Amino acid sequence: MKKIICLLLTFFSIFLIYRHFDNHKINYVSLGDGLIKGMNSSNIPYYGYNDFVKEYLSRKNKISTFNDDFYNKTILEITEDIKNNRTIWINDKEFFLKKVLRESDILVISVGMEELFKNYQKYDMEHNYIYFNKMYVDIENLIKEIKKYTKGMILFLGYYNPTNYYDSKTDEFFCDIDIKLNRLMMINDISYIDLYEKVKGNRYKDNIDTPFLNVRGYEKIAETIEYYLE
Repeated sequence: MKKIICLLLTFFSIFLIYRHFDNHKINYVSLGDGLIKGMNSSNIPYYGYNDFVKEYLSRKNKISTFNDDFYNKTILEITEDIKNNRTIWINDKEFFLKKVLRESDILVISVGMEELFKNYQKYDMEHNYIYFNKMYVDIENLIKEIKKYTKGMILFLGYYNPTNYYDSKTDEFFCDIDIKLNRLMMINDISYIDLYEKVKGNRYKDNIDTPFLNVRGYEKIAETIEYYLE
């Protein structure tokens, strides 16, 4: 009995020591199009959601590595970047995309919003459905590639209206998008973040037709991401 108690006390002590010294820091990766950097309506980089997240992780002393430099214009190009194991240099250090994905603790995906904006017709929902169906196939292929390498938490940022025009058909279109993407992400054990209502119901965009949010919008996205980091 004494041996058992002694053994339990030993394990308990090891556990406490582990908890005391365990300071796991996060390898954060953001992958996608120009929106991952934070842009304004003139396509000029400024304070985006990644900057807010980086500040949050720094305050919590939880940041190990932070990479939002792997971005490209289209979903297809990002998929090819993964297949080809794209390499970039940051401060004289070489980063391989597959390795970055494998070592990530959290991956935030923001893809397709710029593509949707360039092809979106606010008065022609039939056209938008046709285009999104094409995008959806590309998203499926991208997720397949990402899941080959990423074992940590994955967040997928949803879409919002890139224009200022709203009617019932607009709401229905983006509702259908959210349902379809949410189902796809659930199948792949990915958390889906719905942004449509957040952007629609708040002043997170300037009063122009643009896929880019203002600082308040990017801050709100960051707050949502931070929820998963707590």
